[in-house]
Amino acid sequence: MERRIVFAGLMPHAPILVPGVGGESLFQARATATAMSTVAEHALAAQPDTVVLVSPHSPRQRGAFGLWSTPRLRGSLGRFGSPEDCVDLPLDRDFVDRLELAAERHGLRMWRITRGSLDHGALVPLYYLTAAGWNGGTVVLGLNFPGEGGLEELGRAIAATTKQLKRRTAIIASGDMSHRLTRTAPSGYDPEAHRFDEAFIGLLRDAAVRNLGQIDPALQEQAAEDVVDSTAVAVAAIDFRTAGHEVLSYEGPFGVGYGVAILFEPEKSGPAGAAGAAVEGKIVSCLSELPAVARYAVAARLQGGEEKPPFCAQGELTERHAVFVTVRTDDGKLRGCRGVTTPGAENVMWETWYSAVAAAFFDTRFPSVAAGELPRLRFTVTVLGQLEPVASPGDLDPAGYGVVVNAGDGRTGALLPAIAGIDSVAEQLAVARHKAGIADDESVTIARFKARSFTELPAETKGGRG
Repeated sequence: MERRIVFAGLMPHAPILVPGVGGESLFQARATATAMSTVAEHALAAQPDTVVLVSPHSPRQRGAFGLWSTPRLRGSLGRFGSPEDCVDLPLDRDFVDRLELAAERHGLRMWRITRGSLDHGALVPLYYLTAAGWNGGTVVLGLNFPGEGGLEELGRAIAATTKQLKRRTAIIASGDMSHRLTRTAPSGYDPEAHRFDEAFIGLLRDAAVRNLGQIDPALQEQAAEDVVDSTAVAVAAIDFRTAGHEVLSYEGPFGVGYGVAILFEPEKSGPAGAAGAAVEGKIVSCLSELPAVARYAVAARLQGGEEKPPFCAQGELTERHAVFVTVRTDDGKLRGCRGVTTPGAENVMWETWYSAVAAAFFDTRFPSVAAGELPRLRFTVTVLGQLEPVASPGDLDPAGYGVVVNAGDGRTGALLPAIAGIDSVAEQLAVARHKAGIADDESVTIARFKARSFTELPAETKGGRG
């Protein structure tokens, strides 16, 4: 087995992307969470001996790159309210020692970080990697100060170390894009900030990674990004090769841009089995077909197959709608429910695909769906109409309208119409507030929506993948 860099990926690092921190809010970033799991699974499928992660939030010293050298790489998200979400990985000390020497040969200075807990820039991607099964030797790097250069040289030092040690190495760049996309964004609002995200994602999609350094520095400053430098190190380590590259998702639900991408995957596997080939390019055109799309999305993930719809959307499925996917057992017990109140995907078919995966695997109230359960589960897809602001609770009707409550700081609770046991407006609002962690006395804005639901017939639930 050839020893070299076998995988490179980009993952964001906002703590809210970890279920224990994000809770109910994570459904607003379900495409990101799904894509991060995909990157982790592909990284491990490349069978690395070592994982190297570049974090923009590790401690910094002027004129030097940081090199974590604690006996083990440990940390938790306790300061974000979830101490049980933690990482404890072995340090690949041989790699660290050799990398320090290789960096010196490339004219760089390194400094050892010998105490403290890992920062969230490292913890969040490593959370997803460990959840996918990673427990091997790990290296975490910090950056120098912005504008000091040396990023390409550090990447080449990583590549040289990989070759010298004969390691199969996966490298992960940790970074968030613009922090100023909305008026509630953590770093304030800049109406031009979105242009950075568009430029950055565009370069990744076009495999033009050599041009990352050509993004306007003033635009980078406006965006308050922390993704370019870590990504520049990763793409230099792979010598700017882009085999198997793919942008898996981009969204900014909390005012910060989250991009997830495979930067390099030379050993990427082909289509997953005959079942995948059988539906490749199948045309779907009616809303009533969405439950079948939802089922296929979950089955594909369980079997390690397609990560995007193999279908071709036509007709009303090319429209953009918010959706919720509800998963129930064949005796009616809730098994998972996730969705969005404003559309983020390119069409309602894609929206259903993402929400189905989120409902089956990222509803923190339930364990992830297992393959053996699938024949006994039934999928319902609820397609939402336009949100209509309401002036008072008197405009609501839990039998005919769903409701969305928004606290203005990103906490949003939604409840579909005609929910069994919800018989009054007061109950509907109370449940929606509770789902978002919004207290009864907090001020909220309220919106209502109409919805149409489509449920599998019993005969449709047999056979798993279509």
